[in-house]
Amino acid sequence: MTPIPAVGLALYTLRNDLTRDFGGTLDAVAASGVRQVELAGEYGGLSGTDLKAALSQRGLQAVSAHIPGEALEHDTDNQIAFLKAAGISQVAYPYFRSDDEQVWFDLAARLEPLAQRFAAEGITLSYHNHDHELSGQAGGQPILDMLLERAPSLSLELDSAWAYAAGHDPAAYLRRYAPRTPLVHLKDLRREGEGWRTVELGAGEVPLESVLAAIPAGATVFYEQDQSDGVSSLTTSLKYLKELEG
Repeated sequence: MTPIPAVGLALYTLRNDLTRDFGGTLDAVAASGVRQVELAGEYGGLSGTDLKAALSQRGLQAVSAHIPGEALEHDTDNQIAFLKAAGISQVAYPYFRSDDEQVWFDLAARLEPLAQRFAAEGITLSYHNHDHELSGQAGGQPILDMLLERAPSLSLELDSAWAYAAGHDPAAYLRRYAPRTPLVHLKDLRREGEGWRTVELGAGEVPLESVLAAIPAGATVFYEQDQSDGVSSLTTSLKYLKELEG
C-alpha cells in the first residue's frame, strides 16, 4: 500500500480535446474526480477572470500555469495580470534549449530577477525540466543544477519522467531540492526505438512508487502525458494510482 498525494492534471495532456471542445473536456476532467489543474496553452479564448469562473463552476481550480518563456520574459506585466485574474499563484517556465553553454548562463542570469519580479506579486516561478537539462552540462554540472544554483530565487517543477530519461533518479532530485520544489509532474514513459514515448502511469519504466514516496510536503502533483488518448488515458492513470494506494 503506497500513500498517494492528491494528484491533479496538467491540461497539456488533453490539449487536443480542449481545442475541439473546451467546456466538454473540462466537464470530463471534473467527472474523473480531479480537482486541481495546471494550464498549458489552450484557455478556450477566455480571460483570466472568465477562466477562473469556468473552472470553479466545475469544482476545478488552476493551481499553476505553463506560459512560454518569451511571454514570461517580455510580456511580464500582462502575464502577471492574467495569473492574478485566474487566481493562480504558481507559474512554470516550460521549455528552453540550447547547445551553447553561455546561453544557459545567460538564461540563469535572466531567471533570477524574473523570479524576484513574480515573487513580488505573490507568484512563484519554477523551471520545468526536460531530459536535456540533466544530460547536458554547464559549468561542470547538470544544466538544471546550474540554473538553480545561479538563480536562487527560482523554484523547480520536476518532471519525473524526463529526469529518468536523462539517466537520473527522479526521487533523488526531489529529495535534493525538496524545499524548492512546489510542483511535480508525475509522468511515465518507455523507450521506443531510439526515443521515448510517454505512456499511462504504470505502463512505463519510471519508478513511480519511489517518486511518490519522495514528493516534498506541500508540493502539488500533476499527472501529465505528452502523447495520450485523451480522457481515456486520464482514466487509466487514475485507476493505476487508486490500485497502487490499495
